Amino acid sequence: MKSIEWISRDKGKDTKVEISKISKITFGQKTQKFQRLSRSDVDNRSFSLWYTDREGKSDTLDLVCATDLQYKTWTTTISKLKRRSVPKSIIDSLANTSNNLNLSAGPDLLAASTKHFNKYEQALQDVNVIYRFGSNTWGQLGGKNKMEKSPVLLHIQGSYDINEIDGGWSHSLLLMSDGSLAQMGRKIATGFDHDVSSPVLIDVNLVEGSVTEQASCGRSHNAIGTDDGKVYTWGNNFFGQLGHGDRMDRKTPMIVELKTQVMIRDIACGYDFTCALGDCQLFTWGSGKYGVLGHGDEKDRLSPCLIEDLDSITGMACGGHHVLAWSRKPAELVYSWGLNSSGQLGHGNSKSAFSPRLIPTFSNKHIISVACGAGHSLAVTFTNESSLTYACGSNAFGQLALGQCGQGAKVLTPMAIPSLSTGLRIQEVACGSMHSLARSESGEVFSSGCNAFGQLGLETKDRFLNRFTAITSLKDKNPRAIACGGMHSFVMCPKKWIKDEEVTNCMKCKAVFTFMRRKHHCRNCCLIFCNECSSKRIAILHLKLKGPQRVCEACYSQISGHSSRNSLRG
Repeated sequence: MKSIEWISRDKGKDTKVEISKISKITFGQKTQKFQRLSRSDVDNRSFSLWYTDREGKSDTLDLVCATDLQYKTWTTTISKLKRRSVPKSIIDSLANTSNNLNLSAGPDLLAASTKHFNKYEQALQDVNVIYRFGSNTWGQLGGKNKMEKSPVLLHIQGSYDINEIDGGWSHSLLLMSDGSLAQMGRKIATGFDHDVSSPVLIDVNLVEGSVTEQASCGRSHNAIGTDDGKVYTWGNNFFGQLGHGDRMDRKTPMIVELKTQVMIRDIACGYDFTCALGDCQLFTWGSGKYGVLGHGDEKDRLSPCLIEDLDSITGMACGGHHVLAWSRKPAELVYSWGLNSSGQLGHGNSKSAFSPRLIPTFSNKHIISVACGAGHSLAVTFTNESSLTYACGSNAFGQLALGQCGQGAKVLTPMAIPSLSTGLRIQEVACGSMHSLARSESGEVFSSGCNAFGQLGLETKDRFLNRFTAITSLKDKNPRAIACGGMHSFVMCPKKWIKDEEVTNCMKCKAVFTFMRRKHHCRNCCLIFCNECSSKRIAILHLKLKGPQRVCEACYSQISGHSSRNSLRG
């Protein structure tokens, strides 16, 4: 290695310098060129080479490295080359890390790219992505691994912005911002002919002009709600949980006929039953076991039935075999009914309730989030600029983070969780079968409970935890929403540029990156590909990129309108 070459927008400038003509190296952004646009966030990866140009004048080549490893390798190698004492291993290391070195002929180029990239990043903030962890036995997480023990990005190629995600026992449902739906997981729940391990778009024959606004998963069935107040269901229907008046399974969404003209504004699925809320009235159908439908008995209902004892309801949450519902007016009250073997109803006993009953603990408390698991319940209240998170039910695996855990451990009356009550201001909670998540206002996500499949997202070998612990790998992701399936978890975050050091293989062809096979970001999905898999260029108007941009093959097809509506994963 005798010289360094680079590309410059200024044709009058040098584009090559011999190592022998480099007089010194300065670290950080100390030159006049760098000072015109100081970037403190990359100062520790910046350095300048001082050399004599072809006119005999002193000049600098100002460089910014993509990673700390590249910075160390380049500065060490150039220093040793000047002393003519470079081991072959250093040269090899340089070759392996040089493919993503960002070279600029002075900060003018850096200034232009920085201004452009900042606008691009702002546009990305309006797009959501999903991090996933936990069990993937049936493909419910997406990907080929049977489980993920720490958060991993769900790879979706194309202009798909995820609005909502929910998990069932063995499948998951994704709702996009344009109203399209995608599923992954076990065939009995998705309606596919086989299990699928990547999101697959499904056709939803909605009433003309309708747009899907919400989605919910049961154990093996699904429900969606539209902007015009309609409900559609599909999947397993053994207990009548689809609400179509029979027990026949449906492979595709079918509209649910209500006996009254009610605009449904919220839906939720339990294991084998469904709830729909409209005009402050609550309708239920499906399995009536343990009185979970709230009609005073254990009979199955094959079509929607109004719970006569409730009115003024503004929200509800479904667990395995129990329900919590709450009202705002004339008073803030919370009701519960269904299975209560572990005290998950919060009534102070373990007797199941076939009809709605008040939970005294929450009377006149402002509820901001409620979630139910297989045998536990969580609720967040807000008072005087602070929040309290309450829990009741089974604590066998530490899912409540209260007192002792283990077989038979239960809390019969809602209690505030100490590890979530220290000024964290929890905004949202979510429950899996035996684990729990909580999201704070400051953007942290906490988890507690069963961790047998890595569903807590923590880098620990513990099979369960009895204290809510922050998932550190999500600290800088600015989470916006959380969701749980049976033994798996999801966290929704704003879209961000994937860092080079996070990827070693092309996300399409899986080839290993080398000095010759360089990394390239798709400007649309932000994933990283080799040149062969990302050679197309097209404007990306939804990200405010009007000129031709490098994109992967899938994004090109999707943006140009030639996409087949099938698997969304690279």
